[in-house]
Order: sequence, then structure tokens, then C-alpha cells
Amino acid sequence: MLKKGGSLKGLRQKYGIKHRKKFSAVHALLKEKRKCTQCGSLKFGREAVGIWACKKCGYKIAGTAYDLSA
Repeated sequence: MLKKGGSLKGLRQKYGIKHRKKFSAVHALLKEKRKCTQCGSLKFGREAVGIWACKKCGYKIAGTAYDLSA
């Protein structure tokens, strides 16, 4: 379920509800907190499309565009 005023905040009435809900789901997945498998830090995020890196230890791994697993 979508939170009121969450990821849809900037889109307002534009683009239609179907596209706004899809954007919201993908954006929430992208911005989710992830744990580094190497050091256990929560500073693990997307560096570029398909490249995920830990900001603490520098560990890099390849994944999909919006998530680590397919």
C-alpha cells in the first residue's frame, strides 16, 4: 500500500495513476536500505545502472538496474 505523500509527491496529477503507482514502487525499491555482504554496513547503494557499491569498504557487485537480484 502506498503512503500518502510518499514517492508520488512530485508527480501530482500528471501521467495518470497507473504510471504514478509504478514509479512509486520502483522508487521505493531503489531507495531501500541494503546491507553490504562484505562488511555488514548499511551504506550500500547504487553507483550506476547495475553497479552496486558499499561506501564504507568499497566492495562492488553487479546487479539489476533497480535491485541486486533479478
